[in-house]
Amino acid sequence: MADELTFTRLGQANLSGDVLALFKDQFIPELLAAFDAKRVVKNYVRTKTIQKGKSATFPVLGTTDAKYIGVGDSLLGNQSIAHNEITINLDPFLVSDILIHELDVKMQEYDDRAEIVREMSRALANTEDKQLLQVGVLAARANGTVKDRPGGTVIKAGATAKTDAAVLAAAIYTSGVELDEKNVDEADRYCFVRPLQYAMLAQYEDIKNHDIGTGSYSDGTTGKLNGIKIIKTNHLPQENITQTSDATKPNNVYYGDFSKTAALVMNRQAIGTVSRQGLIVEPKWILERLSHLLTARILQGHGILRPECAVEISAEAATTVSGT
Repeated sequence: MADELTFTRLGQANLSGDVLALFKDQFIPELLAAFDAKRVVKNYVRTKTIQKGKSATFPVLGTTDAKYIGVGDSLLGNQSIAHNEITINLDPFLVSDILIHELDVKMQEYDDRAEIVREMSRALANTEDKQLLQVGVLAARANGTVKDRPGGTVIKAGATAKTDAAVLAAAIYTSGVELDEKNVDEADRYCFVRPLQYAMLAQYEDIKNHDIGTGSYSDGTTGKLNGIKIIKTNHLPQENITQTSDATKPNNVYYGDFSKTAALVMNRQAIGTVSRQGLIVEPKWILERLSHLLTARILQGHGILRPECAVEISAEAATTVSGT
């Protein structure tokens, strides 16, 4: 009879249970860093974090007036400011999950965990960016959310808005005027365009001749237009997105016909995010499947706050439509 050997399992907690419990997966900090690096739009919207519940409310205020007061007149505070609140719901968990069989791990000649990490982060961050930009365009099409506040704006810049740099640049410039006329804060104004439109603007000589930015032809970058920073993204919606009938569909509205959308201009007050749980990463050994399950998930939702802070530039017959 062979001698019985007693092993000290370095990954086991208190000499019992999972023998891999104390071993740390190096992909976790990598995933966190990659996820944050891929998030583009989140920095340009309002965010509220909640500790419990299924939704969050954002206050929205109207406007008031100023008046002169004469000698002997009383200050009665008889002016009023309209108030409203916008509720944004939490969507179901947004999850990226990968299952890796132990046999593949043992036979693999190279380590592709880093690439798997990047793909998981892309899946979550890209979905977040797409949803936020969809909400941004919907905000530009929405009516005002509080009395005395206007709605969003749609600039129908003509069929060439996606292919003519001069037309697109003029529409972005006009967007700034629309925001000015609606008393939207001049800070934090951004224009989101697809790579093709960004390259068009970077090559547009009039932008350089007018000395309105720090763009570089050699670097493929463009400066500001009418104080609006131009941001390149692959996630500006460009198709007709219909409402899903899936049982786990989002609790907020992200669908609409975006096939004519050429660009989105907005101030960060236009839309908001409610976050219940940031990125959670969990590795798990599934013994019955001899597999490693890698999961990453976030719990949040996005919605419209102040439509007057958003402008859609559309490749439709030239006109400007402003919401009420």
